[in-house]
Amino acid sequence: MQHKSITFIGTGNMATALIRGLVKAHYPGNCITAHDVNTEKSQALAIELNIRHEADLALAVKDAAIIVFAIKPNAVAAVCQDLKDHLQHKPCIISVAAGIQLATIARFLQTDALAMIRSMPNTPALIGCGATGLYANANAKHADREWAESLFRAVGIVHWCDKESTLDAITALSGSGPAYIFLVMQAMQEAAESLGLEESLAKTFSIQTVLGASRVALETAHSLAELRKQVTSPGGTTEKALEVLEQGNLKALFARAMQSAHQQAKVLSSHYDTL
Repeated sequence: MQHKSITFIGTGNMATALIRGLVKAHYPGNCITAHDVNTEKSQALAIELNIRHEADLALAVKDAAIIVFAIKPNAVAAVCQDLKDHLQHKPCIISVAAGIQLATIARFLQTDALAMIRSMPNTPALIGCGATGLYANANAKHADREWAESLFRAVGIVHWCDKESTLDAITALSGSGPAYIFLVMQAMQEAAESLGLEESLAKTFSIQTVLGASRVALETAHSLAELRKQVTSPGGTTEKALEVLEQGNLKALFARAMQSAHQQAKVLSSHYDTL
């Protein structure tokens, strides 16, 4: 990864994960600047990770080749208002703000001349196991895309989308997906407890089972359907359990849930686009 000057606006969990990923990859700390309205928070992070801190937004972005919007969606308009007169050097903007389209950011900044990349990461990025969808506008050059990909590969896997709307589907899958899996693990734990297992054992075995199944799925070439068949003996316990799940139409339930999440992602995008 080329060592460009990068400024993070916002130092929440995702920014912290990305900065940690850069530092772990031996990115020079003097090339990374943290800025946050909560100066104590950004100062503490800067001290911990040996990066730069700048409380003044204009100074924070003055020489930045990359500016990462690691802020809540409802803060983007205000940040852009403060930022729009300090971008004469034309940095690349990378947005982590969920639901905000690049055209909306360009409108807030009152310019359509900047390279911009929108990302949809998920919370497992906090432990280096994230899944991030990326979309770049027409101004983003190959070097911009390459740098953004390196940034997010430091915390997981990456996929480039040809259409920005694809990020709504990725939101429904991997953005919201960890919550689906947590619910499944919770259901498994509670069911195990009802069968007589002690709470801590039920929890540990539920989590380990999901982890192990995920590792098998990642490390083999078999489809998910084939893997399921491999652990389903005719007339066995797994077959009986799966019959109940099929009777409950589990696949259709997941389809409805993800369609609902997908629709809400589009609604949020439309909402911010009208601001």
